[in-house]
Amino acid sequence: MKTNRSWMRLWLLGLMGCSIVGADTYAWQPPGGRGPNRGPQREDSRQRTAPSEDEKKQSAAPKPEPEWLAIVGGDVHTVSREVIRRGTVLIENGKIKAIGTNVDIPEKATRIDATGKWVTPGFIALNMSGVGVSGGADGKLADEFNPFDRNIQFSLSVGITSGAVQVRGGGQGRGRRGVEADAATVRPNDEFYEVTERFPGFDPDSSELERTSQSMERRAYGELVQLCPCCSLPILPTEPIAPTPPSPIVPQKSSVIKMSFGQLEGMLVKEVAFLDLTPGALSGATNQSAWRDQIQKAKQYLKDQAAHEQATREGKRENPPRKPVSDEILSLVKKEIALRIPASRVTEMRELCQLSKDLDYRLVIKGGIEGWVIPKDLAEANVGLTITPRVRREPRFGEEDSSGSWIELPRVLESAGIPFAVEPLEGAVSMVGLAGRDLMSLPLEAAFAVRGGASEAKALAAITLVPAAMLGLEDRLGAIEVGRDADLLILNGNPLDYRTYVETSIVNGRPRYQRDQDFVLPVYERK
Repeated sequence: MKTNRSWMRLWLLGLMGCSIVGADTYAWQPPGGRGPNRGPQREDSRQRTAPSEDEKKQSAAPKPEPEWLAIVGGDVHTVSREVIRRGTVLIENGKIKAIGTNVDIPEKATRIDATGKWVTPGFIALNMSGVGVSGGADGKLADEFNPFDRNIQFSLSVGITSGAVQVRGGGQGRGRRGVEADAATVRPNDEFYEVTERFPGFDPDSSELERTSQSMERRAYGELVQLCPCCSLPILPTEPIAPTPPSPIVPQKSSVIKMSFGQLEGMLVKEVAFLDLTPGALSGATNQSAWRDQIQKAKQYLKDQAAHEQATREGKRENPPRKPVSDEILSLVKKEIALRIPASRVTEMRELCQLSKDLDYRLVIKGGIEGWVIPKDLAEANVGLTITPRVRREPRFGEEDSSGSWIELPRVLESAGIPFAVEPLEGAVSMVGLAGRDLMSLPLEAAFAVRGGASEAKALAAITLVPAAMLGLEDRLGAIEVGRDADLLILNGNPLDYRTYVETSIVNGRPRYQRDQDFVLPVYERK
């Protein structure tokens, strides 16, 4: 009897399990699956896909009225055209609708009186760091945006409305700068400080500098010099005897974003700003040979991909070609982005120019301290430069007339027709007690280009239209023209004057910064 009872219990448990599984199978059916619920499910799905009355009302509702903004009475400096005195800029839904002196303004438009003020395009920074993003992530930059970052307001307060932001790289630390050095003296993976100008006898970064290397010293004007450990004399730079070993081509992550403080929508402009390479990545015959091979593979892949797409349209079944290089290199070959690489010596810049002419891609050289020596080579290669006019470098021994920095570099570049953009000494907002050396000094750096012989028009273009062209966004940013994004500034004077304040910063047609309301900078009027 005990055996029979045990068997009965097992039989009842099995029966209960089958009933539970059957009930679950009956209750859940995949879309379009077979079973008792198939008929009612299809009926329910038809009922769900049918538009409801609320949806019909929403579809039949009139479209929202356009959002109008008019800037009236200011001197409009378009950068790409002539200056319009006492003009009007009409904005519709974030785009520039009309410019001129006789513009019909809709009644519902919001008016901003800019009488006696300057109206210019928003400034563009090419070396931003730690602004609007939380760095260090390996995912897409679009997932790392922070529209409530306080540094966005600091940037808007000096007129920066958009820029290329890096997730990793120099600039996040106190007194640190972006990656920039000569390949002959600094390796890509070393910790170093870039050449900067310093005030004699006052260097707030000396404590950090001492931690980098005991055999390095920073001179008064920022030249980084290695000293002999026994006699403490400067070691003159020499060219390496052996070729530079191949460096892995790992692009740094950067995107173009707008300073739309408080609003995530419309913040991302371009997910890949440049193909950024480290210093020395293309130095030496071995590295250049590997680079040429990658470019040739990318070009061949694009041809194979086009042939595969044509065969698919004709009804043929073929396996797609395998992608041999990264997406950034493919975008470079298609001229969607430019290659940006630091270089300051004549030999390095000549090699980069020759590579760009042979392989046919866009090139932007970061630094270009000795660009005044080879303006013809740079112009023939159609190369753009990003410079920091305040940077100083002593000439090499025995090459005093053909090396080192020259204060008139901006004048030489303008005379040769070489497009140049201006970068500040540091790409981050850094309050280290010494003003005029971080990202907020971008307009001041353009003023130093005027000190170097550039015209005011070229200096203003160096922080507006030229950076937009380097980013491939000249049809949207950098100038005040009909159809472009309404990223505008209203200033109380010449933007190249250190006494000038930005009164209002407009991003995507909406005021994102107002000096008398946000209190980022002093609000008193100058006398």
